Order: sequence, then structure tokens, then C-alpha cells
Amino acid sequence: MDSKYWDIAAKQLQGKASPAEQEALRQWLAQDPAHTEQFRAQQRLWELTPPAPPAEVDTAAAWQKVKGRLQAAPEKPEAKFIPMYRTLLRVAASVALLIGLAWVMQFYFFPYYGMQVVRSGNGTIAVMLPDSSQVWLNRNSLLAYDPDFDAAERVVQLEGEAFFEVQRNPQRPFLVQAEAANTRVLGTSFNLRAYPAEETVELTVATGKVAFSASEANAEAIVTPGFAAVLNKQSNTIDRFKISSANAWAWQSGRLQFEGQSLAEVVQVLERYYGVRLQLQPESLATCRFTGSFVNAALEEVLQVLEATLQLEYKKQDDNTYTLSGEGCQ
Repeated sequence: MDSKYWDIAAKQLQGKASPAEQEALRQWLAQDPAHTEQFRAQQRLWELTPPAPPAEVDTAAAWQKVKGRLQAAPEKPEAKFIPMYRTLLRVAASVALLIGLAWVMQFYFFPYYGMQVVRSGNGTIAVMLPDSSQVWLNRNSLLAYDPDFDAAERVVQLEGEAFFEVQRNPQRPFLVQAEAANTRVLGTSFNLRAYPAEETVELTVATGKVAFSASEANAEAIVTPGFAAVLNKQSNTIDRFKISSANAWAWQSGRLQFEGQSLAEVVQVLERYYGVRLQLQPESLATCRFTGSFVNAALEEVLQVLEATLQLEYKKQDDNTYTLSGEGCQ
């Protein structure tokens, strides 16, 4: 928050803001929803900070001191030095407390303060970074980076899923911080999935070489094209394995490809790609094998192909659930 409006907001919370200051604050809050969030956070902090307790005054003792001085009635009273160190200590402690509270408030309420933040919402969007690297954000994802982007390392932060095409620069490594994982490259393309609600962070490499590591452990894997790595956020362990297709970034390319994969694997890919739930009845259908490819296909089209190819029948249970049933594969 701009220091000017921080001061006005503080006056407003104390009930001391002038009409002009109140109007300036109202206009500032109307400019951006983020301003309202900052003011509310300051208001919560204000409400949580108890007022200083009133000092206890011993009036009887004070009167005795005054009475004694009056009786003495010196003609030229000497100036008395009032020690200030206690007051200064109190002021210093108050300043330190305010700085600490401001830091905590920024950390919890504004973790990307001062950074360029891009949110995808319910769709997918493309982002061009200052170094000409390109990032495609999947739905419900967030990308944050320094607006100047001129540090020794090109650092970005990710919440959600994104496909990166990083411009090569050996002098300035590219680092993605996502949940419990760090992904470091010089110049390559890869898909990274790191939704806060999920238990894993998943990396799949399209081109080049990627160093994938746990933020709070020594686990690390070097991942090359055709391979993927998964970090378990609870155990801080990394598993590296070979992939049979590029379906990990199908959401970005629009292309789904299956080459003799089990129906269980096909269903898993389709559920993630279309955001639905597919049930197999009976479960023995999971061993059926399917080969085929689709480009920007609707879910109904894919299900119709599976139905015709594997002699299945699909039914829509609700907006997000389908069942695939049949006699199974010979």
C-alpha cells in the first residue's frame, strides 16, 4: 500500500480522517479490488492490535510531591534532567512490533507484493515474459515474476499448471518455484503441474534437459525428453519414469495420442484433460488396449470412437460423470 494511503487509512481507522482524506481514500479503494483487500487486511491488523493500557496514576503520592516542593519554595529552582531512555525504548519496541506485523501481513495476505501476477481463471492463456520466453497457463493457474526480470536468475513462481518454452541463456538460468519443487533450466520446453490442493508436483519434458528438485530436501532428478518426474510433497521424494506420449501437455497442444495404451491409462488422461469422471463397468475393461489420436476433439467425439472401437457403451450420468460399460476385451 502507498505510504500516503496507509497514513490516511490509519486516520480513518482512528476516526480522525478529514472529509478530504476520506474522499481520497474512497477513490483509491474504487480504483482496484486489490486496494480494498489491502485496506481490509490493515483493518484486521488494527482490530487485532490491542490499545495500550492506560497508565495508573497515584494521585496521593503526586500531591505529596507537589506539596513538598511548594513548602520548600526555592527562589531559583534547579533544572531537572528527565531521563528519556525508557521512552525511547518503548518507541523502538513499538516500531519493531509494527515492522514485524507489517511483514507478517504482507507474507500472508500479499505473497506476491511488488510482482507481476498473471491469473488464467477458468480458461487458458499465453504469457510472453520479458526475456521472450513463453508460458501457457492452464485453467485456475497463477504465474508471478519480477517486472524487471533482470536478476542473475530468471525466477518465476507458479501455482497450477503451465507449459514453458524457455529462451536459452546459459548466463542466466531460468528457475520455476512451484509448491515444494524447484525446476531449473537454461533453455528448454516442459510442462509443470503444481496445484496447491494436489499431493504431487509433476514435471514432463518436451525438449532439452531439466533439473528438478525438492525445495526442502536433497532429492533431485535430471529429466530429459520422453521422461517425467513426480515429487511427493509429503515425503519430499522424487520418482523419474519414461512416458509413452505427450498427453501431459495435451491441454496446451490440443492433441491427444494413444498408442496401445490400456483403457485405464486412457481414462486417466481423459479425466484430467476434460475435467470429468469416467467409470468402467466392469472394472476388467481397464485392461483393454486402445490406439488413436484426436485434435481439439470434444469429449462426446472421443467417447463415440472408444464405443465403436472397443464395443463399449457410454452413458452420461450427470454433467461431470460418464460410465463406460461392455463385455470386456478378448
